[in-house]
Amino acid sequence: MNDEELSRLIRKDATRHTASERLRAGVRTQIALQSAARGNAAGGGQPSSFKRWFGFEWRSGLAGFIGGAAVAVAVGMVVPRLILQQSLPAELVADHVRALKVGPLYEVASSDRHTVKPWFQGRLDYAPPVFDLAATGFTLLGGRVDHVAGAPTAALTYERGHHLLNVFVWPADQQQAPQAAQIKGFNLLHWSDGAMQVWVVSDIEAGELERFRQGWKAGVGPR
Repeated sequence: MNDEELSRLIRKDATRHTASERLRAGVRTQIALQSAARGNAAGGGQPSSFKRWFGFEWRSGLAGFIGGAAVAVAVGMVVPRLILQQSLPAELVADHVRALKVGPLYEVASSDRHTVKPWFQGRLDYAPPVFDLAATGFTLLGGRVDHVAGAPTAALTYERGHHLLNVFVWPADQQQAPQAAQIKGFNLLHWSDGAMQVWVVSDIEAGELERFRQGWKAGVGPR
């Protein structure tokens, strides 16, 4: 990347802040020193070592500024992703509540995984796993396509007693140990097996969510 491209990137994406009076004073001082150096050079009053020193300091300062601006651009790219990760559980709880209140809770209604799983073909660019967990006390009710962080996402609905579970599934590229959270009285459990990551949201007890995860884990594989 050349200087012109870097400058254009800085102008376009770098975060801008009002300069403090201390910084303004420092800039004014540098300008004054540069002007004095040019005047002394023209009059032969300063040795060449001063000009070499000042030129080095000025270039170093400019390089430092450009480097700092590049860091600011990089931070600006990373921070939105961090904010997204932090806000994701709250978004999933909101999706869960919306599905319960206004629906749809599922677009394909069936307890047969061989009916629900094929339904996602042509609706998503990945094939989510779907398991029959009735033997562990969780009955599959159906599935739907929801939107998480703006992306189409597989959502499965399971039932245990009078409790409903929304299970959001999408691809992952690394494993992640189970993580539990609670938002507004709803329990969440999240994990990843390296191929898919799963988020479960329900008002059921946290221990029951772990039981669901164990059943899901046992169901992973060709069936």
